[in-house]
Amino acid sequence: MSEQSSTQPRAIQVYSLVFSIVVMAMLVSFLAVPDLDLASLSDNMRWRQDLIALYGSLRLKLGDQVFNKAVVGKDGWIFYTGEFSIPDYQNSAPFSEERLQSIQKALDQLSSELEKQGKTLLVVIAPNKSTIYAQYMPAEIPVLGERSRLDQFTGYMQEHGSTRVIDLRQDLISASREHDVYYKVDTHWNDMGAYYAYREILDALSSRDPRLHSHPLSDFDYTMMQYNINPDLPRALGLPVFAEPRWKLTPRFPVQELTVVGRITVSSNRELLTLEGTDKNLPSLLVYHDSFYAAYGGLSHLLEPNFRRIITVPFVAEPAIWSLDWIQKEGPDIVIIEVVERYLNLTLPKLLGLD
Repeated sequence: MSEQSSTQPRAIQVYSLVFSIVVMAMLVSFLAVPDLDLASLSDNMRWRQDLIALYGSLRLKLGDQVFNKAVVGKDGWIFYTGEFSIPDYQNSAPFSEERLQSIQKALDQLSSELEKQGKTLLVVIAPNKSTIYAQYMPAEIPVLGERSRLDQFTGYMQEHGSTRVIDLRQDLISASREHDVYYKVDTHWNDMGAYYAYREILDALSSRDPRLHSHPLSDFDYTMMQYNINPDLPRALGLPVFAEPRWKLTPRFPVQELTVVGRITVSSNRELLTLEGTDKNLPSLLVYHDSFYAAYGGLSHLLEPNFRRIITVPFVAEPAIWSLDWIQKEGPDIVIIEVVERYLNLTLPKLLGLD
């Protein structure tokens, strides 16, 4: 009998034992709490999180790679599989020509309207982690198509559109050869990855507004923070929190102070913020964004000190929040739409009124 075949029965035995422990814990919890009913048992049972973490850790040690909304890759890299991430990686669900055309026309119309008012529109695409670190994806998840949806979108905009689109893939892939630019156990880029977005955004805007310019990486200190990040992917796997250090870019040059002057809570963990700086000679910014803009402060803390007033509009489903009406209401000098690759067919169409 081969080593692999002998390992499989042992794994089944271990799984059976863990399931028995979980069922026993549920019964004990149900009997120990008189007002606990079956409908709320799964949420309120004692030791729920500990048991989930124990079971997830056991699966990981036995070599499981596929979990709910996440997959374990090579060398400890974990990748998100929800929200169209896997079809994006496999290039298995391309845009239709009609979809590309509708997005391009809507973006160009918005850009043209802003241009007439002396304002600037910039679209920034944050790549999926699997796009930048494809070499760590499991071999069992192959790339199927020749072009990704991001390839299609950027190519179509270059050929037919006039709106400036920032594609960060090549910069991030090149930088990843020297530094980690994404967290290994989180979906987001780290401060180093956010730096390249900051640099490309300000360099693109500087041709329109000489008040804006990026600083070279040598103008920052890169230091480890005294606390770890709270990564999102272990939660998706039902694992204990992985300890992954957070590194932070700290400017060596003076930056203006920003004050939060408006705060609207739009969901349990998302806020629409208005910030004001002390330098009134700088332009104002309105940014539509997902978590890549605000997570761990990366891009926001690098970008925002370059503006006198900033309004940040997080992506939420409510049309009253995720709306172009903020442009007319706030009258910003610059509008940035930041969207992660896996949301490309979600947030842009919703914001542009196509869905």
